Amino acid sequence: MYAYIDGKLAFKCATYVIIEANGVGYQINISLTTYSKITNHEKCKLYTWLHVKEDAHTLYGFADEGERRLFLHLIS
Repeated sequence: MYAYIDGKLAFKCATYVIIEANGVGYQINISLTTYSKITNHEKCKLYTWLHVKEDAHTLYGFADEGERRLFLHLIS
């Protein structure tokens, strides 16, 4: 549903970030690899995957397209 989200990095920790894009804050789960790539950025672009289940919608973010493809391969 969301290919990527580009915006201001409002909050970051080792497991998730909050990116503000056009006044909306998106909480995005990330890996340690992505965390290490965005540590010094004020603005960032994350490629995303939205996982929809009955009880939750979870947004995952990746620093590059290759990491997202690997994630999709692992969960398939």
